[in-house]
Amino acid sequence: MVASAAVAGVSLTAHQRNILAGVNAGASSLSFVGSGFIVLCYLLFKELRKFSFKLVFYLALSDMLCSFFSIVGDPSKGFFCSAQGYSTHFFCVASFLWTTTIAFTLHRTVVKHKTDVEEFEAMFHLYVWGTSLAMTVIRSFGNDHRHLSAWCWTQSGLAGKAIHLLTFYMPLWGAILYNGFTYFQVIRMLNNATRMAVGMSGQPYASDARDNMRGLFNSIAYGLNSSVRRAICERVDKFNHNDVMGVGQGKEKERI
Repeated sequence: MVASAAVAGVSLTAHQRNILAGVNAGASSLSFVGSGFIVLCYLLFKELRKFSFKLVFYLALSDMLCSFFSIVGDPSKGFFCSAQGYSTHFFCVASFLWTTTIAFTLHRTVVKHKTDVEEFEAMFHLYVWGTSLAMTVIRSFGNDHRHLSAWCWTQSGLAGKAIHLLTFYMPLWGAILYNGFTYFQVIRMLNNATRMAVGMSGQPYASDARDNMRGLFNSIAYGLNSSVRRAICERVDKFNHNDVMGVGQGKEKERI
């Protein structure tokens, strides 16, 4: 007899559930490694612990925990199903809410020319963790974690779909729209500033604009920006220098 489970009205066999679970674990593992790398860089390199990268750290930490619980959750067991469902929901919502704080900080700095962004850190924490908790609590209303599939999700009934739309997709699309509008304004401001600078210097505009745009999208990419790469290179150079010095001192002792 082939076991199956209904997911959004579609019947899945045990083999299909195993495939979906494997894909989910693989994707979550890649996300975990990438986010963990950013978290590790923040913890190792003190020179990176500026406010802007601190926000990136919180984003990466949330994403790493979301990925972790996606990997360890077991939909076949009630307790682990609940742990996976609520934990991934909380940290995934927190993850894309942190992107809005980065967009807000960039907009306030570049467009509004304000330097008081660090004063918003406590408010950012209240906004992100508070909203994530509220969405997770609301999700628990009427939710039945006995509804199991390849991973734990809200139940497939009309009420479950409505709750998931309210607590996950609305914050997600709200973040996407806010970030898109904010970055559009930032890009427009950078283009205007570039045109003014080019007009004063008389240099070609296209090349300078490409350089500025490339720097912007490096910042949007968050992780491997120039500061991170420089810190890693400096640490590697220091490590190699210490190794060379150690070898030299060892040979000197052998001669003595």
